[in-house]
Amino acid sequence: MSKSLKVSLWFLITLGFVFGFSGLVFPNQSPLVETPAPDVYQFQRLHIFLFNLVGGGMVLLYFTESKRKLSVRTVLFLIGSVLFSMAAFLNQYLLATLFALGLALIVEVVRVRRFSLFPSDFFNKNVAVARKFHQAALLCLSLGLLIASAVMINNQYLHIFNQSALILDDFFLGFSFPISLLTFSVMFSIAREDNSKRIRMLREVSFWVINLGVILFFIFIIFQLFTLQVVAAVLLFSDVLLVFFLFRHGSRKGEQENFLVSGILFLVFTSITGIIITLAETYLPVKDPHAWTLLLQIHAYLSLYGWNLSGLTVVMRFDDFPLQLHDLEIILMHWLVVSLLAPFGSLYPVFAVVALPAFAILMGMILFSRGCQRVAA
Repeated sequence: MSKSLKVSLWFLITLGFVFGFSGLVFPNQSPLVETPAPDVYQFQRLHIFLFNLVGGGMVLLYFTESKRKLSVRTVLFLIGSVLFSMAAFLNQYLLATLFALGLALIVEVVRVRRFSLFPSDFFNKNVAVARKFHQAALLCLSLGLLIASAVMINNQYLHIFNQSALILDDFFLGFSFPISLLTFSVMFSIAREDNSKRIRMLREVSFWVINLGVILFFIFIIFQLFTLQVVAAVLLFSDVLLVFFLFRHGSRKGEQENFLVSGILFLVFTSITGIIITLAETYLPVKDPHAWTLLLQIHAYLSLYGWNLSGLTVVMRFDDFPLQLHDLEIILMHWLVVSLLAPFGSLYPVFAVVALPAFAILMGMILFSRGCQRVAA
């Protein structure tokens, strides 16, 4: 990965992190405001998009194409995703829809060139699970863009379906899922092969439970089926533990593994907080607003800048490991920023003052640390 690309990623991801604290400057952007007015410019969208869609989507395409430099398609995706983010931020939904459709087309072109038009690999037990997760990440990204487009058209123009059930920002959060799937792909690709029938079966189970479980979970949210949300959340938590077992079963000691183990632990805590939130929404109608908002922020940061960033760290520097840094120190710093400073900083300025430079330094360490020196054969 070139230095200019690393600088671009550092800027985009750090800027997205900064927008997470917009509520400290603009009261109508505060996490305490559950439903901002529809005409309000929502900086939280930029907080989500710059990391998940712009940075994460670009890395996914770059990793898929396996080229030393960004291809024309990936550059177009980068430009288009920034334009989409700005259009959605400015509530210009027709423009956002057009950009989203163009982005989905780019992703599908990349996916079909690398895999196939119909994802037949999903149903082939002889195809490695890592390859299945990789294609699923691309397919999820393109489908997420198409579904978001459909929701924007429905909510703003057609009004065919109940708008209160199709909350646009809930679908925008789905842009984080492709990074998760890519991370799972990398985890299974670097783990040692185990061709025993039991392990192969468990890998297949993990793939289908994660993908179908998340789809069902979103459906249950849309139709407000609270009991089924709890069931789906518990099922996904169990599958996270299964993936953790499978990865540790085949992992080798090294920096990549350390970052991924840290990432899966982020995901475990994300699953736990997600179950707590789902139960509280169902059975605890009266909640302290500050405590509730803090719990939501912890959950969001553990997922977005914890689990997903751990995966992106390995993907962005995939060819550079071992890195010349102290992985334990950077992992501890990562946990401090994401689980404490950032969520508290979204509500209390004193924490934000520390969280912002700490995250910028963290991203610098991740992206610009010197990698291994490869010797030509």
